[in-house]
Amino acid sequence: MIKNINEQEIQKFSSMSYDWWNPNGKFSALHSINPIRIRFILDIVFENFGLNPLKEQSLKKIKILDIGCGGGLITEPMAKLGAQIEGIDADIDSIKIAKEHAKKEDLKIRYSNENLDILIEDNSRKFDVIFALEILEHVDYPDDFLSKIVSLSKKNGLVFISSINKNIKSLLLAKYIAEYVLNWVPRGTHDWNKFINPLDLEKMMLKNSFELISSKGIIFNPMTYAWKIGEDTSVNYITAFKKKSI
Repeated sequence: MIKNINEQEIQKFSSMSYDWWNPNGKFSALHSINPIRIRFILDIVFENFGLNPLKEQSLKKIKILDIGCGGGLITEPMAKLGAQIEGIDADIDSIKIAKEHAKKEDLKIRYSNENLDILIEDNSRKFDVIFALEILEHVDYPDDFLSKIVSLSKKNGLVFISSINKNIKSLLLAKYIAEYVLNWVPRGTHDWNKFINPLDLEKMMLKNSFELISSKGIIFNPMTYAWKIGEDTSVNYITAFKKKSI
């Protein structure tokens, strides 16, 4: 059994988990990109499952797993749309924060400190949609991590992965400028060696019988100080994969 997230990575987030729901705090960058991530995800989910986006509780029939859920920034919006959603995280402090916030919002979300191996052992827990957002760059063995994710997917299931490309541009922008100049994330949050090229990600997912259906860049505009979805995946990107029919 391979352990993907090491204790040092967990400690990075545990030390600042108290700040998950502060839009101007240590997770401000995630708060900023969250709306466009949600739009990207919902457009594909609605189309794939033939759902009416205007219907109340539009995700009522959809079972979702949010891996590396943190404080629940994307878990809660899905729950508000009626999804049956679970959030898991290796950091027990983040799970505590997530549970407390969901309780305040009167949301039914199953949060736990479980790992993927435990979920895999429970054959009854399969999901229509799986999120692995901003977590791949923190795991030690991405290939093994992805194989575990896809094993939890239902037939025709969707997997959404967002991460950081690996090149000189991402080293400059996503590592040094983001951490040491703009202070968007605490220094030392990312290790450039763990960044992953979208093409390598696609190959790993294809090996696990998932085909790419969409890949977009999450792009920062320094003039407007805003984020948008676009075609440039050279730094931050978000992808959607669908389980291939056998």
